[in-house]
Amino acid sequence: MNIPPVLYPVLVPLARKNPKNILRLRYWLWTHKWLSFNKPADLMQYVLAEMIKGKKDPERLQQYATAADKYGVRKLVEERCGSEVLPKLLGVWEKAEDIDFDALPQRFAIKTNNGCGTNIIVRDKSKLDKDDARAKLTKWLKLPYGELSGQIHYAAIPPRIIAEEFLEQKGCENLPNDYKFFCFNGEPQFILYYEGRQVNGHITYNKVMDLDWNEVKGVVNLPAQHDIPRPASLEKMIDIAKKLSKGFPFVRVDLYDIDGRPVFGELTFTPDVVTNFTPEFLKEKMPKK
Repeated sequence: MNIPPVLYPVLVPLARKNPKNILRLRYWLWTHKWLSFNKPADLMQYVLAEMIKGKKDPERLQQYATAADKYGVRKLVEERCGSEVLPKLLGVWEKAEDIDFDALPQRFAIKTNNGCGTNIIVRDKSKLDKDDARAKLTKWLKLPYGELSGQIHYAAIPPRIIAEEFLEQKGCENLPNDYKFFCFNGEPQFILYYEGRQVNGHITYNKVMDLDWNEVKGVVNLPAQHDIPRPASLEKMIDIAKKLSKGFPFVRVDLYDIDGRPVFGELTFTPDVVTNFTPEFLKEKMPKK
């Protein structure tokens, strides 16, 4: 989101007043189609319509905000699934200048808690430009991501910086393989598998799998061209997805399998699914009332 900060005072009040227009613009840029909040026509429209209901329901909006908060959600995960599925927390700060990098291990991940694509993966702390990292984190903290993206629940998250353990998966040169469970009213329906993902990137090879780990063919825009092994912790991940999605009309539960151990990633209420799925699949997965 490359909007000059000098424009924030003008754009943020306008965006905050009517997030629907922001979402309609984004949807049109994605699809060249009209976004209907009253009669959603596909899964993308549905998830945006569900989220925007929070504008008239502060309690619901706060539930979404707490669950989407990469720091605040840890309490929810611990209560429902236990602390063993959480990546180890190494630190929490409100300002980048307060980070004591010397106290952190050689490898770690550091990110802001209230946005998207604001991660720094440190594989070797001796090579880290600490001043550059602080500058990026400070910029990200000030970014009004929730308002400017129309995703109003992010705007209700108190901005923080968190550091977590470095997650490493054998055979993965980039980030660990990602298992994204699409859940409706507490029931996972299918899994979007990601591999080869770059830091802060969202376009990568993927596949859709059912809960028995059978491929659903012809439904993603950039399919991986090889068989994907069944993750060792699949059954545990399904159970975690059920527990974490309970009480939400829709949420995507992101998990990792690290040497057979299921590890929590995040909860996402407004994934940009038009970048992943074919239009036909989006219409097929539109929830029936």
